[in-house]
Amino acid sequence: MEEMKIEGLVNSLAVSNFSPRQLDELYIENSSVSTKPVVNQLPYSIANHPSRMIEYNRQRGILVQSWSPLSTTLPKYKSSLEILGKKYGKSAAQIALRWIIETGASFCMQSKRKEHFKEDLDVFDFSLTEQEVAQLSQL
Repeated sequence: MEEMKIEGLVNSLAVSNFSPRQLDELYIENSSVSTKPVVNQLPYSIANHPSRMIEYNRQRGILVQSWSPLSTTLPKYKSSLEILGKKYGKSAAQIALRWIIETGASFCMQSKRKEHFKEDLDVFDFSLTEQEVAQLSQL
């Protein structure tokens, strides 16, 4: 990965599913590593957010990017998210995605339907309150 960065083939590096221990080993065991990853893709969502995950990565200058952020969240918490969604005129999925942003992460998404893709991106015109973020974090 470092060679690709040095050769200008990529602008930045990312990892996927790296635990805190694995990130630390990357730097401790290989002192020649000079380019840190900027993203760590993790299964981060309302349904799965281990404590300190965001903080640990942030301390190392790494952004957590959630992959498949709705696959476990919507089946478990859709009705609770829909209630909050009514307040903002948003869907359950949009509330779940906005929670990811409010907690300091980003998300990647995929959809076969253009309408679904557009809906998932329509999460930047509202904010959840601190209390709402805390409540959703307790689900």
